[in-house]
Amino acid sequence: MKRKQGRAAWGLAVLGLLGAGSAGAQTPDMRLLRDPVYGELRDVLGATLPVATPAAKCPKPLLLPDGACLDRVVAGMRARGASVDRVLTAPGAAGGAGAVISGPLGQAYRLYEVSLAGGGPVVTPVTLPSSSVRVPRVCYEIGRGVDYRLDMRDGQLAAREVQTVTCGGPVPPIGYGGPRRPPIGAGEPGERWPATATVEVLGASRQLAAPRPDCPPDAALRDGACFAAGIAVLTAAPNLKELDVIGAKRPVAPGAVLIAKETEQYVLKRKGKGGFKADKRWFDKSSLSAPPGCGLTSPIDFEVEPGDRVHERALAGCGAPGAPAPVAIYEAYGALLPVVMGNRPGCAEKGEQLLGGACFTDVIGWMRARKIPRTEALVLERPYGPGARVYGGGPIDFSYADVWVQPDGTYKADRKHGYSAQIRAGGCANVTDDGPEAGGVMLVRRDGGVMAQAYQWVACPVR
Repeated sequence: MKRKQGRAAWGLAVLGLLGAGSAGAQTPDMRLLRDPVYGELRDVLGATLPVATPAAKCPKPLLLPDGACLDRVVAGMRARGASVDRVLTAPGAAGGAGAVISGPLGQAYRLYEVSLAGGGPVVTPVTLPSSSVRVPRVCYEIGRGVDYRLDMRDGQLAAREVQTVTCGGPVPPIGYGGPRRPPIGAGEPGERWPATATVEVLGASRQLAAPRPDCPPDAALRDGACFAAGIAVLTAAPNLKELDVIGAKRPVAPGAVLIAKETEQYVLKRKGKGGFKADKRWFDKSSLSAPPGCGLTSPIDFEVEPGDRVHERALAGCGAPGAPAPVAIYEAYGALLPVVMGNRPGCAEKGEQLLGGACFTDVIGWMRARKIPRTEALVLERPYGPGARVYGGGPIDFSYADVWVQPDGTYKADRKHGYSAQIRAGGCANVTDDGPEAGGVMLVRRDGGVMAQAYQWVACPVR
């Protein structure tokens, strides 16, 4: 009897033959094997920022655009000998110590860089969310950014950066909803993700071609764009074979921003004696590269520079990656198929001993009773009872067979490497790291006898 070869072959049988016909009907039942595993909620602490609040009488140089006053902040900076600090203002700061500021920058709160260099203060608004929170590598973000918890420090209202994350548990899966543990301080040892922030990513400067009313005729190569600046570059550099060019679909000036659909990408090349041509790129080329630990979070656009140049730009989110959804492990069930169990006396005389030494009497009887002309069958070398599990690499030798009735009423069988398991568990993924017994068939009592039913362990996200 031929032993099934390995777990990989089984996986192909389940997935590759999912839509094929089968003698048995799929059952929707799934049995829970393992509850989801959740990580522990932890607060990761960052820097402590002074908070500026409105004051009844605020000197004009200390008045911020949103009405907050820097008088106490500047006094605190001078007392500490600090020349540069980051300051938070927020409508919610009126709640005082114990309040939590949460929400988008520019709405729930504002940040300013304050410098006392030269007597100051010199105030620069912070336009992108940023922090000094660095999440440990064993933790993951759960959809919350950095919040600010207000407290009193040395008589001054201050805001502590804090981000709630999930830590621990297997990876994957790791989830959130478990117990909350003590916070993680900024100075605790261990590897960390980059600071939680949004940064602008800029690409290298590239040549620009845009519509121009004064374009020389021999530089208007295609699509209404003028390639004069790019041609000048190639002319001045005879060893340069081609030039990367971004084409604008409308006239532009330095400082203009083009979204992707307002541009084309070209390769400017030499043609013949002193001529040039512009070919469209088949695939867009990008010079953007997010910093390590960061990923692009916005569409790419193009900012026009002086001198017929342009560069790409986009926003990138930095910090801990998102926590995968926690998953529960189920056993999902699929198709039923008849079973051949060894040989028996008299089987050969009836013409029902097929594949050399296996008796198909029960399978043939099952097919006749249901008027099924063709089916798949599990072939075992000896009898086994309900509950036995058959899988690649397991203790039971097995194979599969196609069985069909011929025009003269006799039956024929051919061995095959797999069968149509028809296991469907929408939104769940096959478990592949729990050993070969995570997928196969099990013997069950059904249809008046012992049948084989496909099963597969699956991981289902908890929503």
